[in-house]
Amino acid sequence: MEEKKLALVTGASQGVGAEIADILASRGWNLVVVARSQQKLDALKENLEKKYQVQVFTCPADLSDVSAPRMLKSFCDEKELTVDLLVNNAGCGLFGESVELGDTALPMLRLNVLALTQLCAVFGKDMKERKSGSILNIGSIAGNQPTAYFASYAATKSYVFNYTLALRQELKPFGVNVTCVQPGYIRTNFDNSCKITSDKYKKFSYRNGMSARAVAECAVKSVLKKRSFVRAGFTNKCAAFFSNLLPRNFLAWVLAVSVRSMTKEK
Repeated sequence: MEEKKLALVTGASQGVGAEIADILASRGWNLVVVARSQQKLDALKENLEKKYQVQVFTCPADLSDVSAPRMLKSFCDEKELTVDLLVNNAGCGLFGESVELGDTALPMLRLNVLALTQLCAVFGKDMKERKSGSILNIGSIAGNQPTAYFASYAATKSYVFNYTLALRQELKPFGVNVTCVQPGYIRTNFDNSCKITSDKYKKFSYRNGMSARAVAECAVKSVLKKRSFVRAGFTNKCAAFFSNLLPRNFLAWVLAVSVRSMTKEK
């Protein structure tokens, strides 16, 4: 019998991460699921193992802690788990004026940039040596745009996009695939976690958002097909195309006016 492949999914306790884990399990993949809540991971493990008869390992971790990626690698090594697919889904956003946010942006920067980079390095090195494996990095359409009031978040996703494309070229000669998927608005708890209070913005976000399941299906399909990058959803593809045609300063102004108009307090 062919041995099942194993995927490590970060941010797996809810939203897109939980849906990616479910889709992979439905395809027969064993999993290492990672999130901060042991309770949520245990519930996910019980559900997936019961539904799909796969093996699920749970590893609670706060990936904004710089020691967490090495801890995850040690966890897999100790259990003799070979990660065939690394899914860097964990991430968070932050809304507000950059000069007012100050140091509160640092945990997001560590999670969105440093943790992803460290995980790609430690697991990507193993894949390079084995000459097989895939990495899926979840970016954002915001990574293509200078978005005022989401400035740091958008910049982290720009890093994810460009880092993915560069890493792909480094690892491609060794048979390792690297893919970036860029969703736009998703119907998750993202707006609340960013501390956005504007009902107008939330309604716009929900109306234009994709479901977490739809994003997850696009992401899994893209990485298994070894695509370099994919913009999830027709609307997001159009938005990315037209934004690339605009002068960057003009685009930044348009986005600033748009965000201000949707989030200003009455």
